[in-house]
Amino acid sequence: MKLQYLLILSVFSFWGVHAQNLHTHANAASISNEANATTGWGGGAVLSSTATDVQNGSFSILIASSGVASGRTAEYTFNVVNGTTYNITIWAKRGDQSFLPAFANWSGFAGFSTTNIGTNNWTAYNFTLTANANTATIRIYTSPSYRGSISGDSVLIDGIVISTNDTAAPSAVTDLAATGTTATATNLNWTAATDNVGVTDYEVFQDGGSIGLSGGTTTFVVNGLASETNYAFTVVARDAAGNTSAVSNTANVITLSGIDTEAPSTVTDLAASGTTPTATNLNWTAATDNVGVTDYEVFQDGVSIGLSGGTNTFAVNGLTAATNYAFTVVAQDAAGNTSVVSNTADVTTLSGADTEAPTAVTDLAATGTTATATNLNWTAATDNVGVTDYEVFQDGASIGLSGGNTTFAVNGLTAATNYAFTVVAQDTAGNTSAVSNTANVTTLSGADTAAPSAVTDLAATGTTATATNLNWTAATDNVGVTDYEVFQDGVSIGLSGGTTTFAVNGLTSETTYAFTVVVQDAAGNTSAVSNAANVTTLSGGTGGITDYTSENANLNTVDWQANNFFADGNVGIGTNTTLGYRLAVAGNIVAEEVRVALQGNWPDYVFENSYNLPSLEEVENHIKKNKHLIDIPRANSVEKDGILLGNMDAMLLRKIEELTLYTIQQEKKIKKLEEENCKIKELQRRLEILELKSNK
Repeated sequence: MKLQYLLILSVFSFWGVHAQNLHTHANAASISNEANATTGWGGGAVLSSTATDVQNGSFSILIASSGVASGRTAEYTFNVVNGTTYNITIWAKRGDQSFLPAFANWSGFAGFSTTNIGTNNWTAYNFTLTANANTATIRIYTSPSYRGSISGDSVLIDGIVISTNDTAAPSAVTDLAATGTTATATNLNWTAATDNVGVTDYEVFQDGGSIGLSGGTTTFVVNGLASETNYAFTVVARDAAGNTSAVSNTANVITLSGIDTEAPSTVTDLAASGTTPTATNLNWTAATDNVGVTDYEVFQDGVSIGLSGGTNTFAVNGLTAATNYAFTVVAQDAAGNTSVVSNTADVTTLSGADTEAPTAVTDLAATGTTATATNLNWTAATDNVGVTDYEVFQDGASIGLSGGNTTFAVNGLTAATNYAFTVVAQDTAGNTSAVSNTANVTTLSGADTAAPSAVTDLAATGTTATATNLNWTAATDNVGVTDYEVFQDGVSIGLSGGTTTFAVNGLTSETTYAFTVVVQDAAGNTSAVSNAANVTTLSGGTGGITDYTSENANLNTVDWQANNFFADGNVGIGTNTTLGYRLAVAGNIVAEEVRVALQGNWPDYVFENSYNLPSLEEVENHIKKNKHLIDIPRANSVEKDGILLGNMDAMLLRKIEELTLYTIQQEKKIKKLEEENCKIKELQRRLEILELKSNK
């Protein structure tokens, strides 16, 4: 028996009164934050900003395949709130393309299914998804995995909006306080407020009037106040959706007198460190002042040698070896008040000749060895003055200095070869330590031929009528696992993006499937096939109408006509199999009106200059060969699978529009022939006149 299937699609609107765009990076696909960049987007594909094909603003992002399996994806990761529903709109179109691109393998969301990018025209792709993690990742593939990755395959994206309806206000600030108050200024500070999505800024009020935003920080400097005056400050937290918190507690401030005669406090813990024959480093705890310390003056044996620039450290140079010095510090404020002289830091410089060598390195080790490189690391040596650098030796020959670091990257090695590395520490005087212990290294074979281990615990959970979730324990590899390819009944259905989970959608109810996984590494080695996870999908169900049966359908006590009819699942009328559709009817349907809402592209593209209209000769040849119009399904296909009304209407309109173009072409040819015919008649008339004249 034939089945006719009615597929009703919904188009969603994503921008509400309290929506906020979480696609915050400044890049070519942003709406309110557009920039000539791809900031925030990553992945294996080649990403660039382009101004030649744009949907919104001045730029769009071009995603081009690099030609390798891992080089066909673009990714965008952002923070989400687990359990919150997000509305996502991305404008996209196919670029230079060998195979069908798609939105696929998103993570952090429940219920996402692969969505093909099936048109060369800018189209808005809309998603409504609920977060099941604290971060989510959007992925775009230039081609499916089973088709391979062809260099240059490309997709364009633009006009990205990631939003959620936010009506919750941030929490109120409760600990607003003022510090460092002077005659004309004060510093406000508080603890950050909280919000269900995120606090974006704080508005500061002085005596009830707004005086500015903090720029998202929890501090605010208030200037231009009058001396010896009372002020009341409050703060209100704001989020990106425009929600504002309740008013904070009040920080009451009385500014100081305009004249500052109070000196800073005395520095009491001046000390010297790192003394050499010619230098020493002074440091101390910051002094305090009723208004604020502005600088520190340093004295050597009672003579000023400079200001610290407001810091509480000072480097003294140009000293004489083996000599005693006395250092003191005086704090200053903006009014010119100075503190009492600090305690004295007595310093005796070292002898001019440094003959003491640094200690030897004893724990030199190598890690991360590959076929051509290794990484050396060790614990810092010690010295009476100070270690300045480390010289690294390979098989007894120097290969460079570490720049004072305790790590060194060695490159340019030969595969499958033994090397012996040592290190010598140096100080400023040129003294060198004894040679370190030897780190013996054997580089790996040049070619990575070792396959990853096979997955042995592949399992399925959360199986429904149309979906299931696969998970497994991570495989191991001598270099590193890069991805997992998932197979359904032996056919590849995608990559997991390196994760050990994969959401399978679009299954048929009450059907058995066999899933397997193959592990990949960067060298292209693949593991043996995993164990098979056999899954039988659940019945499609009828959701909220399970009480409607043949026994109660005609009972007088059941008034089906007086009630609305709702179903949470799929509905079959005259059939037990819906084949994954929301409504399946075995028989005819009569209705006063049927509305089909398409997410696909309505075929106005036929009238674009770029449209490749087949010639009538091509149409004739196709009809002779296939017995049906180009792009119209065969009769046996319709008999077997039925038709989608919306898609069929679009195909028929496409043929009508093509027929219109053919008619216009024929009309132009007819007019041209008519014009040529008129010219021929005029020539014939003139010839007849000439002939008559010649006969006379």
